[in-house]
Amino acid sequence: MKNKNLIYGIVISFLFVFSGCQKLAVENLNNPDSATVLANPDDLGGLAGGIINGWFQKSQEYDGIALTLWVGADAGTCSWGNAAMRDFSNEPRNAWNNDAAYSYANVTRTYYLGMNNVLALSNQIINQIVVNGAELQTPAETAAVEAVGRFGQALGMGYIGIIFDKGFIVDETVNLESDEIPAVPYTDMINAALVKLDQTIAICNANTFTLPSAWIPGETWTNVELGKLANSMAARLLVNASRNAAENAAVDWARVKTYASNGIDFDFAPLADDITWYSLYQTYSVYGGWGQVDMRVIHMMDPNMPDYFPTSMSFDDLPNQGVATSADARLESDFEYLSSCPFRPERGSYHFSSYRYARLDPYLATWTTPMPEMRKAENDMLLAEAKLMTGDVPGAAAIVNAGTRVTRGGLAPVAAVAADVAAAIKYERTIELFLTGFGLEFFDMRRADMLQVGTPLHFPIPQQQLDVMLMENYTFGGVANADGVNTSNGGWNSKKSAPVNTNSSTPSFGGDDLPRIK
Repeated sequence: MKNKNLIYGIVISFLFVFSGCQKLAVENLNNPDSATVLANPDDLGGLAGGIINGWFQKSQEYDGIALTLWVGADAGTCSWGNAAMRDFSNEPRNAWNNDAAYSYANVTRTYYLGMNNVLALSNQIINQIVVNGAELQTPAETAAVEAVGRFGQALGMGYIGIIFDKGFIVDETVNLESDEIPAVPYTDMINAALVKLDQTIAICNANTFTLPSAWIPGETWTNVELGKLANSMAARLLVNASRNAAENAAVDWARVKTYASNGIDFDFAPLADDITWYSLYQTYSVYGGWGQVDMRVIHMMDPNMPDYFPTSMSFDDLPNQGVATSADARLESDFEYLSSCPFRPERGSYHFSSYRYARLDPYLATWTTPMPEMRKAENDMLLAEAKLMTGDVPGAAAIVNAGTRVTRGGLAPVAAVAADVAAAIKYERTIELFLTGFGLEFFDMRRADMLQVGTPLHFPIPQQQLDVMLMENYTFGGVANADGVNTSNGGWNSKKSAPVNTNSSTPSFGGDDLPRIK
């Protein structure tokens, strides 16, 4: 396919600056004149300031894909139609509806376009600096903008690779007027992103700079912190891209270990201002009447609590009316018991729960607290898992025992036994990282063959974009299509009988949403 349809179709164009979501006034959105748009090299700094914000906001969007993945992973639960939560969490699982007319088509479409716009903006910046030789007022400023531009290229391509089955590698080396740009598998997208992250790391290691505070609000970010985040992001992409347990085992764990060893030793949590920095994902997943914690997670903390709500949907049929007990102190500090559930019974007892997540309540109270996207604990667990997978079981155990399992959870240190350490890492990633990184729960369940049978392992390119690119529509998911490659054929509940879905009707296509909170 010629690049013309491709580039226009996936919006590899200079559509807008994410910061403030204000459209950029250019005469030709399909083929902007860089010399006109970026006549002043100092403008590059303002554009670079929107890259990380643009990626973060699209990942945390209300009608994006974050809430969908959360319920599909049986980490959270919600029976409302919003963000395709009901459709994607139906039991048994259904195929993903990739029709452009689907009421929730924007779930994948907005994210797909958003990541391609992050990539487009980053490419414009890198093209000006690397290809055209643009320089800002100081070498430090030029290095900072180039580093963030490379980081944005990695985020754009990497997150398309994590979510979709295929994508398009487009950077400053591609001639948009003549080059053929084929669709490539997600593995190629991840590899391309890692190249950009390595370039980001190299720039950070070779230069000294401080990012403007608005670029990542809340703390002072220098080349050191950005370099550490790039390392952690590389480790995250390498691990989370796996579609099944076989791919997870084949990950270059030595490379993960190197990245994580140089990763963050702090929480990456941008400070919300409720204007240009906010998380609707972290809002709607915990707000009263919306998302709750899946009983599978509560069962992990208290094995006496069932991992499915009783089919009677009565709290009287739960042990202690659903009040869990655990040696893990985080059950009390991070979770809140609810004596009733707001969900509609006819949509299935499997949606019901007796708990919500309370650790994010300070954010709900002010809308101006830090929003955890990547906690230090995530990098710690990536490093611990890399050590475990490369044979250093004592080293892995030491990291787990020095971390949140003991410091926040008050649990006993884990013994240096491979199976025990693996279980402890899985537990920590579920409990400690709950509702942090976009899609983390889904990616962890996916790479362990634990997504319910019929759950799509990745998403198709949205039909609206396929139509523009003259490509046939396709999709994944549904029990009948379970192959372990595109659609899960495993499932955490595969060895037990799940409660019968009390609603056997066709999944809803709208009309059952709750009104937005704000």
